[in-house]
Amino acid sequence: MISQTRGALQEAPAVATAREVQGTRLTSVLLFVAALLPRAALWQFMTVDEADHWFDRADKFLQAVQNRDWAGTNLVGHPGVTTMWLGAAGIATHHALARLGLLHLADPIAHRILLRLPSAITTSLCVALAFPLLRRLVGGRVALLGTLFWATEPFLVAHAQLLHTDALLTSFIMLAVLAAMIAFRLDEGPDRYERPLRWGMWCTSAIAGGLAVLTKSPSVVLLPMLGLLALAGRWHAPRFRHKLPLLPLVVWGAIAAAVWFILWPATWVDPVGSLASMYREARYDGGSPHGWGNFFLGHAVANPGLLFYPVAILLRLAPWTLLGLIAAVAALVWERRRVWERPALPLLALFILGFVAMMSTGAKKFDRYVLPIFPALDVVAAAGILWLAGTVYRRWATRTARPLPIPATLLWLLLVAGLSANLLAYYPYELAYYDPLLGGGRVAAQTIPIGWGEGYDQVAAFIASQSGQCDRPIAAWYKSVLAPYVCDPVVSMYDALERGKARYAVLYIDQLQRNNAPEVTAALLGKQQPLYTVRLHGIPYASIYELPPAIAHPVPATFGSAIHFNGYDVNATNIRKDGTLTVRLDWSMGRSVAEQYALFVHVLNARGERVGQIDVPLGGSQVPASNWQAGQPVWWDQGIPVAKDLAPGTYWLAVGVYNPQDFKRLPLATTAQSDAPSDGPNALRLGPVALP
Repeated sequence: MISQTRGALQEAPAVATAREVQGTRLTSVLLFVAALLPRAALWQFMTVDEADHWFDRADKFLQAVQNRDWAGTNLVGHPGVTTMWLGAAGIATHHALARLGLLHLADPIAHRILLRLPSAITTSLCVALAFPLLRRLVGGRVALLGTLFWATEPFLVAHAQLLHTDALLTSFIMLAVLAAMIAFRLDEGPDRYERPLRWGMWCTSAIAGGLAVLTKSPSVVLLPMLGLLALAGRWHAPRFRHKLPLLPLVVWGAIAAAVWFILWPATWVDPVGSLASMYREARYDGGSPHGWGNFFLGHAVANPGLLFYPVAILLRLAPWTLLGLIAAVAALVWERRRVWERPALPLLALFILGFVAMMSTGAKKFDRYVLPIFPALDVVAAAGILWLAGTVYRRWATRTARPLPIPATLLWLLLVAGLSANLLAYYPYELAYYDPLLGGGRVAAQTIPIGWGEGYDQVAAFIASQSGQCDRPIAAWYKSVLAPYVCDPVVSMYDALERGKARYAVLYIDQLQRNNAPEVTAALLGKQQPLYTVRLHGIPYASIYELPPAIAHPVPATFGSAIHFNGYDVNATNIRKDGTLTVRLDWSMGRSVAEQYALFVHVLNARGERVGQIDVPLGGSQVPASNWQAGQPVWWDQGIPVAKDLAPGTYWLAVGVYNPQDFKRLPLATTAQSDAPSDGPNALRLGPVALP
């Protein structure tokens, strides 16, 4: 869309020297390594779609291929075939290494890494392959900076770490577009000589396009894009041999269809059914609002509307990409007469606008659905930054008549170091990256949906630190994501509403934004303090709440006007060991109180004699009653000292609440009085309790 400097427009001659070819190859290798290193960090957490769908689909796809059940490879209408092939390759590799004794087959971390690794390698390879294409189209410096941005853009890196469709779709679409541009000779200056189509590049574009179609239905954007490129080629070179490029388009479609047919075994036995599944997925799933709803600008919505993608894109860009795009717009205005000297840049800009417009027509919207435009954004931004840098440098050099004080090589090294440091700062949660210039995660959490499973690994680590036992059910919205990390059973979010069914509940940011399970949210959020909140880069991803246990002995009673006693349980196993009788007391507050009350618990024998007692602040030191919130369940295990040699038999408990300033007991209202010995007025008698 722009030029970098006037001299830069003449970079990358059509015929490269041997030295340039070697340099391009070496740069591509280095870019592959630079892209792969962050993309190969694969083990930390799982996303919802991986846990619910893609891990299982890859396994089923592999089994279908091994069993020659070709129809069984039609598992989803995306169709996600490239994703499943790569995941299946990872599973097969894991099995092979296990047979050699190099890995354990049951190792979940190794399994997760190898499932994702082939996809990470593929997307990294596409970055490397794009560089020589971009070098021909936009010049060496823009190509290098653009692919560096592509290799390190946090949003692109985050999705390339996963076993999913969007990063693969992005890579294949970009390669198809770039190769088609070169096929139509948009890397050459305009001339009047008759130029043939570059069939090798055209076939390369078709192969990449076929892979894109095998990945996800938004690849249909390639059809109008190819038509646009054909028109651009015709305009760029009026004597272009294929004035009506019908034959090239037919050949492109035939090659793409052949790739689609060869690599999807389901098409061998049921091509019509395979096409039908893709159509149904695109029309009914992609064209309908998400079943769990969406979120935009602070509200849960079904369809976030036309502004969603522009806002999401701005929040997802790295700051330098955003600044580069602003510079690119300035360059377009400043040097608008020279725009078409490098037609690849304005064509990439048109691709960006067209793809966003196409995706905005659907009701189902997520930020990752526009991932395919991000490499193009990076290239355009790179051109903008270099144009701005060139403009500033020329003015500085004109005024000072001095060369640049820093060697260019050092500048490139500093750039790579800065881009790497930015990724390391967010590792392993690159999905939590939002443009800090626009407020970062704090603003994003109030604007677009956040949370795809990141943070559940830390939820599991905290719960595991509370006890070494595995009998504490956890209520979670994304059960399949949490379950692999914990030994405790993971139950439905709604089990948090029934006492005793779950020990912990996890409120996740995505669930809160979209108002899923609102009854659970209403019961917990604002009613009690979470035990722990997982924060990633300033975003509160998940809050862990301890849930009240089942009440062994329900006894409804009220002290004063607001303090409700719900029930109790007794544990006498330590009496003979350390002289402690443990009583679990369950309370709640009808309204907040400011007073600091005290609690007494007396142990009475059959004659009404006290054989044990304790007086403590109501709620103990950890949860004093003045901090209780209305409706919040509060319970704790209270130890009561008794004699180790206390005679076995039947005993009673007396519980009361009093003001420690004047020792006056609060009035008691209950219908659950027993025939226990009296302990004075306003004492709730509980029991009988059999002590061994």
